[in-house]
Amino acid sequence: CLEVPRSCSLAQVADEAGFLVGAAVDSTWIRDPAYADVLAAEFNSVTAEREMKWDAVQPQRGTFDFTGADEIVDFAEQNGLVVKGHALVWDQEHLDSTPDWVLAVDDPDELRAVLREHFTAVLGHFGDSVDRWDVVNEPIETLGVGLYPNHFQQVLGDRYIDEVFALAREVSPTTSLWINEAAVEFNPAKAEAFHELVAGMVERGVPLDGVGLQGHLLAGAPQDGFLEDLMGRFAALGLEVGITEMDLPVEAGTEAEYERQADVYAQVVDECLAAGCSELTTWGVHDPQTWLDDFMGRTDTDPLLFDGTFTAKPAHAAVKEAIASGTL
Repeated sequence: CLEVPRSCSLAQVADEAGFLVGAAVDSTWIRDPAYADVLAAEFNSVTAEREMKWDAVQPQRGTFDFTGADEIVDFAEQNGLVVKGHALVWDQEHLDSTPDWVLAVDDPDELRAVLREHFTAVLGHFGDSVDRWDVVNEPIETLGVGLYPNHFQQVLGDRYIDEVFALAREVSPTTSLWINEAAVEFNPAKAEAFHELVAGMVERGVPLDGVGLQGHLLAGAPQDGFLEDLMGRFAALGLEVGITEMDLPVEAGTEAEYERQADVYAQVVDECLAAGCSELTTWGVHDPQTWLDDFMGRTDTDPLLFDGTFTAKPAHAAVKEAIASGTL
């Protein structure tokens, strides 16, 4: 497959390269046979888009619901896909997954107890069926350089990230633990702040295994070489690194735009592999189910590898070629 990638599926090329190509999924989507067939054939990794987040699995204290998440895990196990858990801690003002009942806990010791209960139940439930976890998602201000002043930072202090990673390692000693961040691909100042945060964690001995750069390319292609340099700096710290939520909105149905999209996907994979990264996950399988339509108030963002009929777009072939050329 690496020598003739066009003759193989994306998953076959990725498997031969020892690389993960994933997609964010939802249990309701995998019940669609056409969707399920493409997911199983073309990807070797899945991330639960919403059904492993705090508000989904523990909407009230002590009340857990793993129904949707278990459906995703079962599908993955039946089809030989690995699973990434997303996300244990994510709290922002407008877009997050922290239930109101957690936000009402303002005593530090009580909040630590709540975190322990949640981590113990969730990590214990999934065990080795989940390959790796985003322990903290989007810890830095969306377009800034400081820690996001979320509930956990306000109650537990700036080292709350160290605390929750230590707790995750205590509860699940063998799970790969990741930190995941957005909007660093086009913001050098934020990228530098994120690197400084991660380097400090490594220096302090925080049990961190991987770094995810989301790759929501709303601003278009990153500057040439920027991703390779940044990801290489994380790899030099002894960490895994990956693109974890990639999408690139383009004008729907326009061949020139699809070709431009393909070029950017190839660029990202090229730089990712040159830096020694381990994964490229797209935030969805096909265009109609992207979160970007709601976020951008449109229905024609077309950011993914497959169109509304599950037909592969030029970006699909570009990713296969880039993986093959980057690993031969």
